[in-house]
Amino acid sequence: MAKTKKQKADERRARKKKQGKSKRQGIPKILRQDPALREALNHRHPLVACLINEDWQEFGVAIVIVMRSAPIGCVYSGFLVDVLGVGLKDVMGDYGVNEDEIKEHKFLEGMQGGDMVACDYGLASNLVYGGLVWARKWKFKLPKDFKVWMRLLEPRNMDEIELSQFGKDGKPLVMVSEDDFDIIMGADIDSNILRDPIATENKAIPENTLNRLGDIKSTLINFSRSPEFKEDFEMARKSRFGKKKRPKNEGEWINFQDWFVLECELMSGGTIIDRYFETYQDKMRRDVQELINGWKQVIEGLFEIKDRIENGYFVKNLINERAYKVYPTNVSEPLIELHKGDFFIGRIVPARGVHIFSGAFTPIPLDGNDRVRNEMYQMAARMQTENPARALADNPEKLKKSREAVQRQYNDFINYFGKDEVFGTGKEIRQNYQDFFDYQIFELQDPDTGLTKAEEFEKMTGKSYKPPKPKLPHKLLRNKDVAMLCDPVDSLTLLEEYGLFLKIFTDPDKHLGTSYAEDVVMGYLESDTISDVPFRRVAKRYPENFKTVIDYYAEQDGFVTGGLEDLMQAFKPESYDKLPGIVVVMDQEIANARLKR
Repeated sequence: MAKTKKQKADERRARKKKQGKSKRQGIPKILRQDPALREALNHRHPLVACLINEDWQEFGVAIVIVMRSAPIGCVYSGFLVDVLGVGLKDVMGDYGVNEDEIKEHKFLEGMQGGDMVACDYGLASNLVYGGLVWARKWKFKLPKDFKVWMRLLEPRNMDEIELSQFGKDGKPLVMVSEDDFDIIMGADIDSNILRDPIATENKAIPENTLNRLGDIKSTLINFSRSPEFKEDFEMARKSRFGKKKRPKNEGEWINFQDWFVLECELMSGGTIIDRYFETYQDKMRRDVQELINGWKQVIEGLFEIKDRIENGYFVKNLINERAYKVYPTNVSEPLIELHKGDFFIGRIVPARGVHIFSGAFTPIPLDGNDRVRNEMYQMAARMQTENPARALADNPEKLKKSREAVQRQYNDFINYFGKDEVFGTGKEIRQNYQDFFDYQIFELQDPDTGLTKAEEFEKMTGKSYKPPKPKLPHKLLRNKDVAMLCDPVDSLTLLEEYGLFLKIFTDPDKHLGTSYAEDVVMGYLESDTISDVPFRRVAKRYPENFKTVIDYYAEQDGFVTGGLEDLMQAFKPESYDKLPGIVVVMDQEIANARLKR
């Protein structure tokens, strides 16, 4: 029995969920699940009304409703603000409703009889933002997804929020039930840790400063263990380790926790560090804030110890090919004895012009063994190819050279084929791929040396270069509709059914409504391995047809789009921070290791 379009769409979504696909990591989960809500929640939409319970001043509890008119109908956000106690306590909202339906929402049940009346937007904004600042000031747990629903409010400068109407005598009046104990966050930290200046010296970082950096990191770790982040931590743990509570490898578990503290995107948006700033900003020196903010830039790699220095090590990361001075934050108890020539795999973060260890690391002693050294350099060559993000991190020169290399390849592709798209069967494309590779290696000459890459290899190694045969998936080789695309950023891409993809946008009337068209267009759109390039090409060639096709599937599959950029933001957000498809290796020893693999 043939499957309906709805069944196929449901199956695609089920596959995406099963595979753990989560492309739009910078977007809160609730908005990823409901793109229409994402579009509706915007403070630029016209204001319809602001409502508040009439007796909020009498009882010290305010229910604030803000309604706006979005293209898809009325959208509103509701906020429960405990003015005398814990501040912003609960949030909710919806779209496509009217004012009467809002007033009947279960969110309003249990209030002490006050009617909802119109109020000034300024009062509504002051109460909601005041409740947010008040909760953070006194370390009360904020409601989940509060940032999502606050999108209907115009942004405010937190330093200018007036708190005189909150609490009693400047302090919260809290009566907490047994069920609400988790609303109170952990004990406050020693403010001196954040307020004291960070001492530095010209030649080295003193031991007391290294210990101080460790203390600051500890406060951040302790903050991450507050009840506010429990659900985020559990979701991240299950995503990483599945049903296991934790991995057997202790180092892997430590590094997961370090990743969660420094890099994990929370369900409500932002990171632990962002929340930490919001909570302790008024207690933090500027240099301490800059230090902690720098910890978002984690450098993961395979490092070689080049030398020992006072209290630390001079190392080279073989993945991004950058040298660093790295220090442990507890020099009285060194992490492990490392010597010149040893290696380690680990994480480091910037700290006042140098770097410190972050999380656990795996030492790899050299012990004078050339075989170990060769293996490490071959591993580095492989890791650069497999993880361009790490290979190009914190190295502007390497990034620039890699972009130039992709552009040269694009020009070579045009010169060889006369166009930037080549079509054929899977086997024909494999041959085209091999022919183009041979052209680059055996025919193109370096403008400086006059040698081809094959001649340079033979000159360096004394051996003739034997090109590897391309290994392509059997499914692709059996396909009759395959294309090889070359892009000045993405480099080379092989796509199945690309010819059919183009035909759909060339003649929508002929193909829309067929199951094969839906499978191809939505398959391309939802794929994690197909970039934005095919969509940008058809949008440029067939702008009217592009709109027709996308509008059709938007209605069929229930997503919202206002054009190409909205579509790419929703389905291909990684395309806005795209890395080049070629990683240039600048270190000659690593380059040699890559050739010898």
